[in-house]
Amino acid sequence: MVTIRRQTPSSSGWSRIRNCLRGIVTRTRVYFISDVHLGLTGEVRESRAQEDSLIGFLRSIQDSALVLYIVGDLFDFWFEYRTVVPSWGARVLFELHNLRESGVRLVYLPGNHDIWLGPYLEKEVGFELLGGPVTVTHQGIKIFLAHGDEFRSDWKFRLSRSILKSVLCIGLFRLLHPDIGAWLARRTSHISEQRARAHTERNRRILLRGAREQIGKGADVVICGHYHYLLQEQVGKGQLIVLGDWVSQDTYAVLENGAIALMEWEAP
Repeated sequence: MVTIRRQTPSSSGWSRIRNCLRGIVTRTRVYFISDVHLGLTGEVRESRAQEDSLIGFLRSIQDSALVLYIVGDLFDFWFEYRTVVPSWGARVLFELHNLRESGVRLVYLPGNHDIWLGPYLEKEVGFELLGGPVTVTHQGIKIFLAHGDEFRSDWKFRLSRSILKSVLCIGLFRLLHPDIGAWLARRTSHISEQRARAHTERNRRILLRGAREQIGKGADVVICGHYHYLLQEQVGKGQLIVLGDWVSQDTYAVLENGAIALMEWEAP
């Protein structure tokens, strides 16, 4: 059973009051988002509308957020050449940079669409880039974070992921013209198909198996993305949370006062 609360933007008057109080308000909330897929071209809604919604959310958390975790697939594709980076998502990256400048930590776990993260995002935006799943503790809650595809155990998936992350594969891809590389990535994205088949009993078994393993190792909460649907379920003594996405749902999780909730952002 998933209970989703809706968050709407504050009025401009209250925003002005908050701006006056900025600097003396204690940041306590920890936010989690995944599967934005910036650069995805019009499969569900126009990218401008998607970016506007996310930007509204990012601005709304500037005064309350201690950390924002991006749990994979912020981009539908990302690859950094030595002197070239993708053009999509520039407005979102600007807002994320503003968040970092205001004191919010930005922590980014790679997904299966953005496994090739690079130094541009660290130096110019301010992300802390992680190599994969991680366990963190906030407000006394031990949280295991993973994009979610790592829970799959089939050898074909693990082999393909290892190949894509190899130095050889990255070097060969770098030889392609950036426009050709981006075209190839978009041709193989298949987000619509992934979303259509996400909520299956097989995927639920994969998620529950992965959650049980991590909760058995001491995690209180397991949070992931990747599957493009919402789930908040008790697993033994812990919880499993699947974050949904920002392709069509605009959902996220927030940890506050030791309790975690799934929320839906409603743009004005």
